[in-house]
Amino acid sequence: MKHLRYTASALLLAAVLSGCANAPQSADVVLTYETKPEGAELFEGGKSIGIAPVTRTYRNEAKTETLRTPDVTAVWPSGAREVYYTLLPGGADRVATIERPKNAPGLQADLDNARKIVAAKEAEVRRQREDALRDQARNSQRCKDQMSKGNVATNDCN
Repeated sequence: MKHLRYTASALLLAAVLSGCANAPQSADVVLTYETKPEGAELFEGGKSIGIAPVTRTYRNEAKTETLRTPDVTAVWPSGAREVYYTLLPGGADRVATIERPKNAPGLQADLDNARKIVAAKEAEVRRQREDALRDQARNSQRCKDQMSKGNVATNDCN
């Protein structure tokens, strides 16, 4: 009798687990759009969603195994356009790169724009790094000791 109970429990557990394995994935999907060259404005449903890179979360309302993303149009400063969509499994977190059409005119303008965007990003990273170092110095014991004595003559403590 004990053996029969264990066998029935094992079969029930196997049935439950196999049902879960075959159930459609219903989790939302996350997709980050990048463009090549950088700097294209992205549109979804005719509305701007920003300058790439842009991260979007799509709800899997139909609870299907795969989700078709909406059409996203990348528009570069030259006017070059590319439309993109993809199919993603439920729960996916992916990056998609939308490439500028090779035969579209105005490539140099788009490359110049991309260089400006890259330079601005690099400057922002440098600024954040300098801010972090300044905050670290201000929070150091040396600076705290100087400030407690009213002495803030060193540049990294004020």
